Amino acid sequence: MGSLMTYSAIAAKISAMRSRLLTQEDFSRLAFLESLPEAAEVLKNHPSYGQVFLNADAANMRRAKIEQLLWLSLYRDYSSLYRFASMKQRKFLDLYFMHFEIDIMKKCLRDAASNRRSELDLSIFEDFFHCHSKLDLMGLAECVSIGEFVDRLKGSDYYEPLKNLYDQGISSLFDYESALDILYFIRLWGNLEKTLTSRDLNVVRECIGEKIDLLNLEWLSRAKKHYHLSENAILDFLIPVYYRLRKSQIREMAAADSLDQFLRVLKTTRYGNRIPGENKTFKLLFRSLLDAVYQASGRKNPYSAAIIITYFYFKEEEIRKLITVIEGIRYNLGGKEILSCLAES
Repeated sequence: MGSLMTYSAIAAKISAMRSRLLTQEDFSRLAFLESLPEAAEVLKNHPSYGQVFLNADAANMRRAKIEQLLWLSLYRDYSSLYRFASMKQRKFLDLYFMHFEIDIMKKCLRDAASNRRSELDLSIFEDFFHCHSKLDLMGLAECVSIGEFVDRLKGSDYYEPLKNLYDQGISSLFDYESALDILYFIRLWGNLEKTLTSRDLNVVRECIGEKIDLLNLEWLSRAKKHYHLSENAILDFLIPVYYRLRKSQIREMAAADSLDQFLRVLKTTRYGNRIPGENKTFKLLFRSLLDAVYQASGRKNPYSAAIIITYFYFKEEEIRKLITVIEGIRYNLGGKEILSCLAES
């Protein structure tokens, strides 16, 4: 009864928000549109995106602007839930917010690594981030080198991990993005107990823990398929959190001398019986497994913190797919090819 009373209000709010997520029919309709203004007009008339597209000039809409408005809709959803949440729920949302912060940082970092100022118009996000973040987003967007980007982070939790990489002369964008991801998951995992009740803790740990496991498995499979890295080099890029995978299993997979040997070890893990024999890329396979984890958690635990992270997970998946559609329309791929890209993304 306690969980029902605690989460009944926010559960009702999220239920209404989830009912406005796009259907497969919506994506099929968008995929066969012939221009970005048409796509913007459809989104403008959809309940999930109408507010952020309200004052936009759909007739002259470009891809970058559409993408920014899509992400703005996610941040507005977060703000809406934050205003609706109890003090305890807000503590968890504050912890989860780091995910959005790092996502924006990565966008700015990619431009800085290419020695160019970001073309992102971060001003539309400024009010939102001003309420929840201490980062100088506009300053980060102006950086034209990794060194300048790192310097802009002084005083934040992100500075030391990235400064250590920079001082070692590392310039690979992948290394910096991996460091941010590892920092996020270590911080999130380590602080869950401080923000959640024991019941919520178990539910959320299942989602987050399996996500970490699957992200690690995806990287291990990529490393074995595409790169020739030592065991230690592979382990350096993994998130050092172990949920259903034992540390010894991770090490054995990292030490595997071929993809086939990696798969043999994988079959002995808790995820082994969930790996089908069909010809499917690891990325798609692990994404489908992650979809199933979040779907099941939200369904089994409708009055818990699981409904919050489940909603954000599927909202972000929706935006990712919409960006794929927008890119397809921009390059005149045609509806069938765009739908094929969605199936493979």
